[in-house]
Amino acid sequence: MASNEKQLKFFNFLQINENKNKAFSLKQVISSTGWKESTFKSYLSKGQLSEFISEAKEGSFQASNTLNITFKEFEKKLSQSKHVQALGHNFKSKLAKALLRKSKDNMLLAIELYNRPSLENKIDGFVMLFCTSWEQLLKAIIIKKDGEKAIYKKVNSGKKESIPLRACLDQVFDKDDGIKRNVLKIAELRDQAVHLLMPEIQGIASRIFQSGIFNYSSKFEDVCEVPFINTDNTGMISLVGDFKTPPLSMMNNIYGKAAEDIISLAGDLTSSVENADDLTFAIPLDVTLQFAKKDSHGTQIILTKAERGMSGLKEALVIEKSVDAEKTYKYKQGQAIKEINRRLSDKYDINFLQDRLNEQINGRFELNNNCFQSLVHKLKWKQSNNKHHHHFENADYHGYSEIAVDTIIDKLISSKTYLREAKQSYSKRNIK
Repeated sequence: MASNEKQLKFFNFLQINENKNKAFSLKQVISSTGWKESTFKSYLSKGQLSEFISEAKEGSFQASNTLNITFKEFEKKLSQSKHVQALGHNFKSKLAKALLRKSKDNMLLAIELYNRPSLENKIDGFVMLFCTSWEQLLKAIIIKKDGEKAIYKKVNSGKKESIPLRACLDQVFDKDDGIKRNVLKIAELRDQAVHLLMPEIQGIASRIFQSGIFNYSSKFEDVCEVPFINTDNTGMISLVGDFKTPPLSMMNNIYGKAAEDIISLAGDLTSSVENADDLTFAIPLDVTLQFAKKDSHGTQIILTKAERGMSGLKEALVIEKSVDAEKTYKYKQGQAIKEINRRLSDKYDINFLQDRLNEQINGRFELNNNCFQSLVHKLKWKQSNNKHHHHFENADYHGYSEIAVDTIIDKLISSKTYLREAKQSYSKRNIK
């Protein structure tokens, strides 16, 4: 039976079960499609079915998103998902997947609202959407870890009531985590001071908001394994350069008696930022971050200031400190091979690895010494000391960094032929 015929059977099977809102088992899928069990499990483990299947409970599944599309659309999405992971591909719960989508939409809306030039006062709308987005993301994380029941609390009425944002933060972050403190500060503005969020405090508030966006983007990608947005093409929140609050006399003319409260709030925010001195809480007012590179005089200092905007801050957030080479290049060849094999076996099934690693060791498809040397040769790392490789001359051994391990894994999973081509090239080099 042709592959697309089996996919059509699978599509029809999903539509029937989704229409009936009926759970189904692995055996029913196999029986209806003619697939091998390993084929379905391979689709499932790679996240290719995440848009259409969610695990209801151990051993059973539910269908979704198939009733309003054609088979051609289904086939196309299934094919695309081989190369692009769908949002929520690593989450089993349908509720968690829905929360992820809503969270992403709300944070995008918060950013778009803040960056809309026609709106004079966008702070109050931003803080509401920002807090809602974080609450939805955190609840999805909690569901993934502890199940759907974990996001509900008992109430006297007997009705279901979900836990609030602060309870979600307590479950996911440590007490003094900078990200947690950032979200709590913005939640405090939403709950206690939304009536004071006037344009005059944008200068200081935007520093806290900007860190909040950085934090969300990082956490989102960490848990979803897909990026929040392409930050190279999106300015996110524009930082405000003027941090001076207008004098009280001017504020009195605009806001009357509330002027003192607004100025007091601006002062409190400024103190919070200065005292925190933490980029995860807020972009400091006097940000001056630096990189150190070796030159003939020892070091060359490159300064990156907040005034350079998003691109400068993104640069500055990646700070490389001078560290001992043995700590940076901590893997010897055997250790690097062991670590790569461990990560691959933890994340991918045997069928996926078999396509990419054509060497079988003790019944498992893994890299061996020849594979590793072939990859290093293809990547030309040993031609110099670089961020991937360092030759320790005194001890006469080659060390490899965390970046090197990540790079090799990326190369292997992105191409079925990469290792084979590397070994062919390395073999020809040995013959010469």
